[in-house]
Amino acid sequence: MSTPAPSLPRFQQGARPQQLLTVLLGDYWHTRNEPIPSAALVELLQVFDVTPTGARAAIQRLAQRGFLVGQKAGRQTAYAVPPMSQERINAHVRSLFMSHLPQEWDGSWTLVGYSLPEDAKVTRRALREQLRQLRFGNLYDAVWIRPGDQLAVVDGIVAGLGGELDPEQITVFTGARLPQGTGRGAVAAAFGLAELADRYREFLDRWEPVASRLPDGVEAALEVSPEAGARPGDAALRLRTSIMADWRTLRRLDPRLPHELLGEDYPMHRAVAACCALYDSLGPTAEAAFRRILRPHDESLAQLVTHHTFAASASLLS
Repeated sequence: MSTPAPSLPRFQQGARPQQLLTVLLGDYWHTRNEPIPSAALVELLQVFDVTPTGARAAIQRLAQRGFLVGQKAGRQTAYAVPPMSQERINAHVRSLFMSHLPQEWDGSWTLVGYSLPEDAKVTRRALREQLRQLRFGNLYDAVWIRPGDQLAVVDGIVAGLGGELDPEQITVFTGARLPQGTGRGAVAAAFGLAELADRYREFLDRWEPVASRLPDGVEAALEVSPEAGARPGDAALRLRTSIMADWRTLRRLDPRLPHELLGEDYPMHRAVAACCALYDSLGPTAEAAFRRILRPHDESLAQLVTHHTFAASASLLS
């Protein structure tokens, strides 16, 4: 029997302690299930100005959600990330590091139409939410679209709703072509591309100026100040984790349409460039900071810390 997926925290505007910890473990403890002492996790979050009380609360909430599993060793508690199937790992890697890449598309669509009675409001709301989460766009009131053949995805939605939805109440067309009068504007409205473009521009406003300083060196990009007591690498760890938290949020919101539906000037393209440049360049320095924090708690664990990059993300796949 497969292990149920842990319930990840909802991503919000601005990084929260739970979000930061999931990003940190994903970036530097990828596919590892060795438990990390809770004191080390607390110290990692202190890099982001999270108080020890706030850090312990975040750890407890992630444990309650199933993202972390606590283990006792004497008086010390350590937490491990439960093992995931290779299928789930690959899906996660593709979502974060590859879903922005150009994809082949033959111009066909899957169209989903449904007709539910007036008293089936709960089922209608659940169906619409499922379609939205699985990256369908709402073309008309009861007509949803997504590029390519998505029959298996729709079958999964219907199965997930169980007896709430009669299969005869939903119609699916694959290999469909949109009517000639349906242009890029209608598709953009169906998928909320204008609003998403604004989110990408916010991302660019925050991160593109930092990325533009990389040719002068990592230190220039970080604008590291010689503050007394500042530990080497903390700025890199803080920035790299923050940009990945923002990137995760955007990729969850993005319907990931074929590039020909976006146009060459869609701000996602610049956002990808800024994210890749910063994330990949800061990797070694941030990894060293993570290892330095873990080393006093367990030297053997510190040797297991790694980082990955957009450029080499294919190596993370099975």
